[in-house]
Amino acid sequence: MTKRLSHLNTHLPSTAELLTLGGDERIELDAGQMTNRYGRRPLPDREIFSFGSATASTISDIGFSAAEKLRQRILQALHGREPEELYLEEIDRLRTEFIGLCGLEHIQGLELIVSPSGTDAHMLASKLVAGSAIAKTLAIMVQSEETGSGVGHALAGGMHSPHRESGGIRVNPADPIDVRSIAVRMEGARLRPVAAVDDELEAIVSAAITRYSRILIVLTDVSKTGVLAPTPSKALDLKRRWRDSVEILIDASQFRLAPKTLQTYLTIGCLVIVTGSKFLGGPAFSAMLLVPESLACRLKKRPLHRIPGAKSCRADWPRNWAGAQSFPEASNFGLLLRWEAALVELRAFRSVSEEDVQSVVFDFHKEVTSWLNNAPNFQLLERPTLQRHLPVTHNSWDQLPTIFPFIMFHVSRRAGRNPLAVPQTKMIYDHLCQDSTVKAKMPSDSMLSVRCEVGQPVPCGELEGVQVAALRLCLSARLIVEAINAGERGMKHLFDRSLLVLEKVAFLART
Repeated sequence: MTKRLSHLNTHLPSTAELLTLGGDERIELDAGQMTNRYGRRPLPDREIFSFGSATASTISDIGFSAAEKLRQRILQALHGREPEELYLEEIDRLRTEFIGLCGLEHIQGLELIVSPSGTDAHMLASKLVAGSAIAKTLAIMVQSEETGSGVGHALAGGMHSPHRESGGIRVNPADPIDVRSIAVRMEGARLRPVAAVDDELEAIVSAAITRYSRILIVLTDVSKTGVLAPTPSKALDLKRRWRDSVEILIDASQFRLAPKTLQTYLTIGCLVIVTGSKFLGGPAFSAMLLVPESLACRLKKRPLHRIPGAKSCRADWPRNWAGAQSFPEASNFGLLLRWEAALVELRAFRSVSEEDVQSVVFDFHKEVTSWLNNAPNFQLLERPTLQRHLPVTHNSWDQLPTIFPFIMFHVSRRAGRNPLAVPQTKMIYDHLCQDSTVKAKMPSDSMLSVRCEVGQPVPCGELEGVQVAALRLCLSARLIVEAINAGERGMKHLFDRSLLVLEKVAFLART
């Protein structure tokens, strides 16, 4: 809700309530469970083992404390000041701190658009690239299972149910934005060859270049299951060949990027979307669209007609952008508090050395991969190597996976090894956050009493005649920082907790 809250000058909702406002129905709380659609509460939970940062994260103590302090500061400042004025001031502060924490100060002309969600940011990016109702635009993305069910609709220009035409998506027949998707996984959840994905992208662009004024390539770095597609080198090659028609949007909603990788994407002229709710561990619904100077000079002049379902307000945009004029003068303190919680996590992550981060990521990848490959109840999904081949190369932690997607199997002497169907996987996901000792014959087993978070199931197609989905064990910035700060025992503690999570998943798969 970006509209002004009533009596805001004398009252603000509680921090927990504000964290659920200013987005959409996905973060509204269920009246019975008091959780959002991701199964998360807007309060810290010190007892839960949080390995679900590819979906949405439970807010940490430090994140909630930062949000509460900001709420108190806003509440005091509201006496005698307009909420919109104060919100504008705080959003400008947030942008400045984000730029500093990501080492982006040297990128001249960089502009940041704050957005309630990654989905909203995709919609704004496609609208800006399209520019007018006359220019026909094509957006090309990877399959929605790997990005998000609403991304295709958002790229098509709106947040409503789509009307499908000729293999693509169009939200409004009068809106000249079409969407095509490229599959990155084949039957049996196997990964398509990187060359096949790149070849399909090139074929689509080559065929579309005479039919569309503008083409937006959405490069996902990385997807829900850790896939990088299409390759940056192929996207950049197509942009060089058709410089006046092709633009590149980096969907880095997971924000599993080292600073140098983010800097390189912006330096070579790509739009970039990041969020604070995945790898960083902030609460769900906080995003930014980063616009480099080469694009900002053109895009800032383009007006945006009122977008149904858009939740931006004018302060979320750079002050001199024409597009901002279509949005209301309002405040979104829920979005502001969610980003404040994410920034404190980013600040902690930037306080540790890149070498230490790389060491934790490398060791965790080696141990978890080895364990999953030897567990009869699990099959680790195939993932490509994260070789970006960008103009500026560097060795960093983001070249290693931090998302570990796996399919589960029921194993028995009589029936053999059979994959679990989507409903069974969803049931296991729902039960992980509960104490399972009542289900066990040995109620004293500590593994069963552990309450866990993993990434929500991702549909992966059909395996052995069964529709399957992958759960995801995820390494977050918060877990990495905790492991580093704990010294020699930090890595062991991190892996021990992840092993308890996997053992509980295996127990639930057997029952």
